[in-house]
Amino acid sequence: MGCVGVLRQYMATILVNLLGVSYGTVSGWSSSALPALQSPLDSPLRRHGPITQDQASWIAGMLCVGGVLGTLVGGLLVQRLGRKWTAWAAGFPLVACWTLIIVADHPGHLMGARFLGGLAGGVVYVATPLYVSEIAAPKHRGALSSMLVFSCCIGIEVAFLKAAFLPYHTIPWIALAIPLIFLVSFIFIPESPMHLASIQKHQEAERSLRYFRGLPADKDTAVPEEFQRELGQLERMRTEPQSAKQSLLDRQLAWSDFNTRHAKRAFLICLSLMTLNQFCGCFYMMNYAESVFAESSSVLSLSASRSVIVVGLIQLGGCYACTLLVDRMGRKILLVVSSLGTALGQGVFSAYCYGQSAGYDLTMLSWLPLVCFSVVIFIGSLGVGTVPFVVLAEIMPQKIKGFATTFCMVTNWTVAFVALKYFSLISIAYGMHGMLMFFALCSLAGAIFVIVVMPETKGKNFQEIQKMMER
Repeated sequence: MGCVGVLRQYMATILVNLLGVSYGTVSGWSSSALPALQSPLDSPLRRHGPITQDQASWIAGMLCVGGVLGTLVGGLLVQRLGRKWTAWAAGFPLVACWTLIIVADHPGHLMGARFLGGLAGGVVYVATPLYVSEIAAPKHRGALSSMLVFSCCIGIEVAFLKAAFLPYHTIPWIALAIPLIFLVSFIFIPESPMHLASIQKHQEAERSLRYFRGLPADKDTAVPEEFQRELGQLERMRTEPQSAKQSLLDRQLAWSDFNTRHAKRAFLICLSLMTLNQFCGCFYMMNYAESVFAESSSVLSLSASRSVIVVGLIQLGGCYACTLLVDRMGRKILLVVSSLGTALGQGVFSAYCYGQSAGYDLTMLSWLPLVCFSVVIFIGSLGVGTVPFVVLAEIMPQKIKGFATTFCMVTNWTVAFVALKYFSLISIAYGMHGMLMFFALCSLAGAIFVIVVMPETKGKNFQEIQKMMER
């Protein structure tokens, strides 16, 4: 495979992950927008005025409600429209999201915008991993597949930067450009060869594979052995049912498919990791970053809006480090280190907030909130924020993988909604320190679970993982 093929794989991956950047911008938008919308002096909603805390929590939480529906829709469309066109369609709700924010003059409009952003995000998290994993050569698959979470982190940081330096009403106009660029450019990229072969379009599948491997369309040209193996895998799909309807009937799932030791153990691990992904507190803290900093009275000569920019850069660093280490250190070690580090950071942050609420003079430790927040976000991005999605793609039985992925992602979005909508009530009832201690205990429980239950999948093929899960 030549450099041209690698370049085309990276180009297609970067283009499809513009969706991740746009979704990340929607996610990070709430961090600065909600405090501004709650301001009694100069609320951006001039006709309505300041929003309440309950309205703010609904604006934040509607992202996850949309995500649940988007995951279900994405799971249906990837089989019917294909990976490429499902991903392309996700650009439209993102355009609608930013357009609605531009014209919004009521909290309900912003709730609807966040719902549309979540709808797109749910589709993105189903279609993008499938598309990228199916166009990527095996030796590049890990790095390319990890770019989705990385692109979302870029989007979050872009949202923080825009909020710090641009007026509220200017931000959505600039953000609107990203999904529009995606919709115009991605239409020219081929569909994944695996999907084309699965719907019996074998000539188109071979052309797509040749495109992504940088090989000429002329079939008489000598090809590398690696390409021949991949082409052979596509050719074996000729034995599958020719009728899409028959194929769906043959693939109907039975209870026995979920009642095997492999399936039950995989569901236990994946659902636990999805819960840990949200209950470690990283996603909540990034969505309410400015409010957390303001409430903890962090200084270091930085305003709350500047502090979240620093944290966003640190999150980017954590995601990038994960892409480098996940195939070297292994999934289990990264998850354990990440969970323990998150528990420590949240615990120290909780102690600081408790001391502050008790009236102690903590002026000498005013740097601690930014440091703790940064440690939590970096360590969280290194493992619990990213690795659960890698594990989900690896340990599920092949027959139920499509349903299981959708189910686990719906669970993730549901837990995220609960976190964004109701965890602020823990902060109101028990103080910021109570909520942070809850996150710390959940992270500690997650580390213990990973140590005791989860196997290491680094360097193992799917057959080896299957044997390991059936023990």
